[in-house]
Amino acid sequence: MKKYRLEIIVFITGAVVMALELVGSRIVAPYIGTSIYVWTSLIGVILASLSLGYYWGGRLADKKPDYRTFSILILSSAILTGIIGVIKTPVLDSVVKFVPDIRISAVIAATLLFAPASILLGTISPYAIRLRMENIEHSGATVGRLYAISTVGSIIGTFAAGFFLISFLGSRNILIFLSIILFAVYFFACSGRSSRTGKAIALILAAVFLAAHFFQGSESESTTIDLDTKYSRILIEEATAADTGKKVRLLRVDRNWAQGAVIIGEPDELFFSYSGFYRLADHFYPGNRNALLIGGGTYMLARDYIKRNPGNQMDVVEIDPDFTRIAKKYFYLEDDKRITSIHEDGRTFLKRSANKYDVMFIDVFKSSASPPFQMTTVEAIRSASNLLNENGVLMTNIYSAIQGDKGKFFRAAYATIKSVFPHVYVFPVQYPQYGEESQNIIIVALKSDVPPEFESADPELKKYMSHLWQYRIDCDLPVLTDEFAPVEHYLVEVIKDF
Repeated sequence: MKKYRLEIIVFITGAVVMALELVGSRIVAPYIGTSIYVWTSLIGVILASLSLGYYWGGRLADKKPDYRTFSILILSSAILTGIIGVIKTPVLDSVVKFVPDIRISAVIAATLLFAPASILLGTISPYAIRLRMENIEHSGATVGRLYAISTVGSIIGTFAAGFFLISFLGSRNILIFLSIILFAVYFFACSGRSSRTGKAIALILAAVFLAAHFFQGSESESTTIDLDTKYSRILIEEATAADTGKKVRLLRVDRNWAQGAVIIGEPDELFFSYSGFYRLADHFYPGNRNALLIGGGTYMLARDYIKRNPGNQMDVVEIDPDFTRIAKKYFYLEDDKRITSIHEDGRTFLKRSANKYDVMFIDVFKSSASPPFQMTTVEAIRSASNLLNENGVLMTNIYSAIQGDKGKFFRAAYATIKSVFPHVYVFPVQYPQYGEESQNIIIVALKSDVPPEFESADPELKKYMSHLWQYRIDCDLPVLTDEFAPVEHYLVEVIKDF
């Protein structure tokens, strides 16, 4: 094994680099989301750090090519990887507090948390190459072989983290795992070449990091569960509603945004004000018999629809089966033959399904106010229209302003839906008279050519209809398409509000 020591080391460290990058997305997600800006920042910062590490490692290896220095670099990378788990919460809390722009905060967070470890990991391959270099004649083959082995390690690390580690270990435990692996690599690298004192110090440091992770409390005193799934990191918290004093259980994938909530002990009461607006479906399509909900979340909307229409059926498309499981365990969802769960991406379901629905509800968000872009495009809206019956109704919830810079996403989404449906109506939820305020906005699109009436004998529906936006909507942005849908860019000013 000693003959291939350097090959084994560059393989393992290559795997650690990519695993660290993937777990990084889960570490920052509850604070700054999972938008394209976050991924761009993580990839860019880690690549820049590796480049700096390659340069530094090569120069260092030329000056002092020995295994003692090499093993110290590995030990340092183990320490810096372990430190991430200890400092991530205060660092992310501070970045989010003091840097409102998501683009800048994503770069700063990625730099503070992942750049130091990535730089040290970047030094290992060029240093290993220098140690392996025996003669100039075969230098090209040596460089190519070791970099190929490192890249294969990165590939293995990518698939291992994405397919297995994140789902089964969780982000905090993965950091422990990667740090301990690097400590082990340190002992492997310095075998027979390091003093007992150095090894004892490394063992103590490894034990300290392990203990720090093990005894580190939950990231929030109110967090009852912190779960990494194949699709997201889920936080479930309990809090007291400021306006009512009632205990509420919240489901989050972002610390500033709740994907669902339920009032503890009152499972049938809607907590979010926008949820009630979906009841307008009964006004726009009286006697509807079946519905589709894309974005199950806590299944609160599904339960409310079935409660109000006990003879109806609802299909719920929820990409993450763990959301359904959690909804049953924490949010009062019970097995009901009237509710069918379909665990699939909403866009692929719209494309492949042959079912027809009277009503379709869309309530999907990745994190913060940002929906998956593929659910906002004209191609998606056309697919939705194709699944609706002749007089079908589409209702979708977005978070945006109507006017000004904060209203860019709304105006693009409105133009997109308007290009497919003959009648489209807008219901601002929290501030019905103020178009420049960020808020939930329910967009109602009718497939029928006949314009609806806006009068109802039902006091609740009448209250919702009083929010109808009757002012001008600027047509200043193009229709969203699969080719061009800059959703995160349009929402930058909205996300700053959080």
